[in-house]
Amino acid sequence: MTIKKLQLILCVLATLTLASACKTSLKTTVYGLPDGKVEWIFLQLNDVYEIGKLENGKVGGLARVSTVKQGLLKENPNVFTVMAGDFLSPSVIGTLKYEGSGIKGRQMIDAMNALGVNLVCFGNHEFDLDFPDLQKRMDESTFEWLSSNAFKKEGESIVPFGKTGDADGHPEYKILNINDGKANESVKVGIWGVVLDANKKDYIHYSDPFERSKTLITEVLPKEADVFVGLTHLSVDQDKRIATENPSVSLIMGGHEHTNMKHMIGNTIITKADANAKTVYVHRCSYDIKTKKTTISSQLIKIDDTIAEEPTVAAVVKKWEDIANTSFKNAGFNPTEVITELTETLDGRETSLRMQQNNMGSAIAKAMTAAAKKPVDCSFFNSGSIRIDDQVTGKITPVDVIRIMPFGGKVAEFDIKGVELKKVLLAGLSAKGRGGYLQWDKIAYDEVTKNFTINSLPLNETKIYHCATNDFLLSGRETGLEFFNAKNPNISNVTLPTDPADINNDLRKVFIQYLKNRK
Repeated sequence: MTIKKLQLILCVLATLTLASACKTSLKTTVYGLPDGKVEWIFLQLNDVYEIGKLENGKVGGLARVSTVKQGLLKENPNVFTVMAGDFLSPSVIGTLKYEGSGIKGRQMIDAMNALGVNLVCFGNHEFDLDFPDLQKRMDESTFEWLSSNAFKKEGESIVPFGKTGDADGHPEYKILNINDGKANESVKVGIWGVVLDANKKDYIHYSDPFERSKTLITEVLPKEADVFVGLTHLSVDQDKRIATENPSVSLIMGGHEHTNMKHMIGNTIITKADANAKTVYVHRCSYDIKTKKTTISSQLIKIDDTIAEEPTVAAVVKKWEDIANTSFKNAGFNPTEVITELTETLDGRETSLRMQQNNMGSAIAKAMTAAAKKPVDCSFFNSGSIRIDDQVTGKITPVDVIRIMPFGGKVAEFDIKGVELKKVLLAGLSAKGRGGYLQWDKIAYDEVTKNFTINSLPLNETKIYHCATNDFLLSGRETGLEFFNAKNPNISNVTLPTDPADINNDLRKVFIQYLKNRK
């Protein structure tokens, strides 16, 4: 048997191993042959907030992703695992405390280190963390961070983010020197990382992602690389703009949207996987040394219960889930208690919650109505308070409720003049697609007449209404609803719970009680 035949047989065996893991037929790369081509694989994740399995274990889980990666490594050792932003926040475990301080994404770094992530770019939710906590997470990571347009403010200076003691900081781009094994054929892949400026913390300076990308692609990378690849956390329209303005880019691996997609702009492929590792993208790349042409085969792989969990990452996940269960108990939640068994599916997907009234939002608003100390005319809250981006059904435990609303929050009651209530509700409607879109109870809106009804009666702009909401929304911190706060002269008699034992101190407990009463 020739060496060439043996290598081909090994490739086939690797393919069968991975196909068994993910129940799909995959095109394979060829490694180590002197064929004038260099081949490698990108394993792409984005917007991952939970390290464990979802939907009662049916989908997701970084331990399953690790199994897919191990299969890919048998096919080709040149596998690069990338995360296109949003992984430190928000998450259930991240809101808890461990060893005297908030976890705040520490569990994600631990699991991503075990998975062997190679490269990440910032997502807007990385900047949910205050800088000291973000610095800790960067220091704990064993992977590289790319940051082409987000920098740290130090007084009047602007410097790169970086690990403590790293004088140079995170690079704007990375050159991957990829060698095709014994064939000794190589290619240089230049990859840069940009993020949208959606989270304007005072310690961050953003430069324009389009200008910086163009400069890197047209002036910097051509001097050092053969192939140009983007790792981005932008809207898909922004990704398309970069691809349109820079046709030499072969691949953009993006995040921010939470549903999988693939677009072709000229010869540029743009992909995003589903959030929370429900899917991953596998990109099999080949560079022809003679023609200098890059070909990419991109395949979406569903991460589900047909894929076994890789033991090393599974052990890290279990460690943090055990820590979380202890913390839940200390906070007064029994993680194994069955609150209720739903006969319908509550839809917590952002694509639904932030676009229309849905059953999960309605149920939480009804829970506020039921928990109010005085009868309310209506209840409403910002859909961004729900962070599960998942559907729940069947047996529901407190952990499910905490996943739905990891930040909790208090139930606030208040009086508001009708004219101001209308202004609030219209602002909520104008926030469609964003976290400021309102979910409500005892409110209806007629799309034809553009009129609201409150508790089945037309909204009266001169009437004083008694309402319930969450304390975050009433703080005026929601974009577009800054005027909705206790200092507004059309808002009065704001009441927050004062008794520590009052369940209205925690909207999650309010929802749990509501679900129990629905039995």
